[in-house]
Amino acid sequence: MRHKITGLFTLLLLLGCQEMQVEHANTGAQPVAFSTYKWGVSPLSEVPDVSAQLVELDEEMRDTVAAQLEQRGYRRVDEDQYADMVVDYQVALVDEFFSGDTRDPSWDKQFDSNAPQDVVELPPLTDAPLVVMSVGIGPPGGIVIWGGSASEILTRPDSVEQRQRLISKGVSELLRDLPPAYQ
Repeated sequence: MRHKITGLFTLLLLLGCQEMQVEHANTGAQPVAFSTYKWGVSPLSEVPDVSAQLVELDEEMRDTVAAQLEQRGYRRVDEDQYADMVVDYQVALVDEFFSGDTRDPSWDKQFDSNAPQDVVELPPLTDAPLVVMSVGIGPPGGIVIWGGSASEILTRPDSVEQRQRLISKGVSELLRDLPPAYQ
């Protein structure tokens, strides 16, 4: 029993210390001098039949990206002809994780005897969803020069403050190499 409690404590400690997973865009493109931007995507509040939760996440992500760009001196414009760069972003909550091993069908069955072949819902380590976000910045019609994707477990899904801190941390990390606006 003592070993089980120690193992459970260790697992919880590791989950609590899990760091944000970040992958930066690496296109090899040379940075250019930008000073203005436009959004490449419409806010989800303008899209019909989107859940209130996703609209709220979208607004938080958009506001955070805009604030980061403003801190670096970038100005938002609405007309395509005045935009030096286009900013695309996405944010989502993932509640379930799926995995499988096509080389070993018995691997799936060790988690769920009713699992379809090659796909299984793994037992959750926590009830916490995964926040997944991405940002891409580049010239209009061109390739992404800055950005990437980031994800982290949201340990308190009902906490607006934690969600906003997590999004802010992710966006900061994704835009860390973005230079100040060209003046």
